[in-house]
Amino acid sequence: MDGIRRAMNTNRKRISGRLEHLPRGAAIVTDAGDHWVLEGCEPSNDDFGFEVTAEGIVVGFDRLRVEWLGQVPA
Repeated sequence: MDGIRRAMNTNRKRISGRLEHLPRGAAIVTDAGDHWVLEGCEPSNDDFGFEVTAEGIVVGFDRLRVEWLGQVPA
């Protein structure tokens, strides 16, 4: 059973950064300059330009299938 749990968790990721609208869609730009394109969610226009945290499953080199997205409190 531990092998199954480990396999399920290897593709999970939590990412924080500034939410931007890029040509490939909504993306989080981290402080390190990494770009993560978000799949499966349509962020509110009020969230763009602000710090957010997203959690989900990595489905590509720089893509995250979002299960949860929230704005970071100031």
